[in-house]
Amino acid sequence: MASFDRKVERNQLRMQKKGKGPNLGSGQGGRNTRSGLGANGEGDVFKGRNIILPIVLFLLALLYAGVGIIGNSAEVNTMLFWITIILYAVLALAIFLRKPYLRINKSWLYTSKFNRDKALDAGNISKIIVSRNKIVIEPKIRDVKWVFYRTRNRFDTEAMAARLELYANTHHVKLVKE
Repeated sequence: MASFDRKVERNQLRMQKKGKGPNLGSGQGGRNTRSGLGANGEGDVFKGRNIILPIVLFLLALLYAGVGIIGNSAEVNTMLFWITIILYAVLALAIFLRKPYLRINKSWLYTSKFNRDKALDAGNISKIIVSRNKIVIEPKIRDVKWVFYRTRNRFDTEAMAARLELYANTHHVKLVKE
C-alpha cells in the first residue's frame, strides 16, 4: 500500500509541474480551486436572498393542502400526500435559506449558479454592465451571463457597482453604465 501512496504523490508533483490537476497552485501562492470557491473565502462578498421560488413552492404546498382538506376522498388523504406537502415546504425553506452571492477577490469573481459554485477570471470577462436595478457580467467564453437583480434577489446593486468599478479599473475590464 505504501508504494501506491508514493505513486500518487509522485504523480501529483508531476501534474503540478505541468500546471494541471485539482491542487493547482496550492502551497505555491496560486489559486486552489477547492478552497477558493464559496462565499466564505477572501474578498468582498455581496449576498442576496431568493424570494420568488420559495414563495411559489410554499403557495403550491398550501394549495395542495387546501385541496386535500376540502376533497375528503381516501386517495387524497393518504400519508404520502401529506409527506409531499411537507417536502414542498422544506424545499421552499432550503431555497430561501441558501443565499445567492457575488464574491469579488483580487482577480477572480465567484458566484453560485444552478446550485454550483462558479469562478471567473478577470481575463475571461468581456464586460460588466451596471444599472440601477441589475448588474450583468458577460464572460468572453461561451457561457451564460451572470445577472444579479435588485428586485428579484435583493442584492445591494449600488455597493456592488462601486466595488465592480474598482475591479474593472484594476483589471482593465470594460464597464458600461446604463
